[in-house]
Amino acid sequence: MSDDIETDEPDSPVTTAWKRTLEEMDVIAEDRRDDGWSVLTVIAAHTDTVGREMGDDDRFGLVHVIPGNYAEELRDTYDEDAFTEYLAYGRDVGNSMFVVTEFIDPDDRRSILVASRYDMGNPSAQKMISSAHEAGALRTYFKKIDGTILGKYEHEEYEPLITRPST
Repeated sequence: MSDDIETDEPDSPVTTAWKRTLEEMDVIAEDRRDDGWSVLTVIAAHTDTVGREMGDDDRFGLVHVIPGNYAEELRDTYDEDAFTEYLAYGRDVGNSMFVVTEFIDPDDRRSILVASRYDMGNPSAQKMISSAHEAGALRTYFKKIDGTILGKYEHEEYEPLITRPST
């Protein structure tokens, strides 16, 4: 978390942004359900920005650590071939992006909403952006705390997820 943003105060910009992000996720989920969709909501425990050269493999992108209480349901629900669309809703505060990413299976009218926060001021974010530009796509990974990959999504249009927040 950036040192220039107070996080201990209940009304801090970070606390307020996170609360709004979770409230928006609930509203989006309710709207989808009202329209007859099946919706899974997930709160990422942590999200990393990862460039290709940062690990032992060629993974890059946004890596959401999924808590155990969501992991099994996400694994059972998510199908990389069926979830073919995404939308991003959010805001920036300081160097942080507060985002709800909606992964959409339009054929079966299913949606997975993932609330996350990630630091675009971290040097790893620039490495992630460079990797995305080189590949022509950005990836999102869902993983358990032990590193087990639960799923992957490839964003061909990724600007809404990497736009550096204004400071």
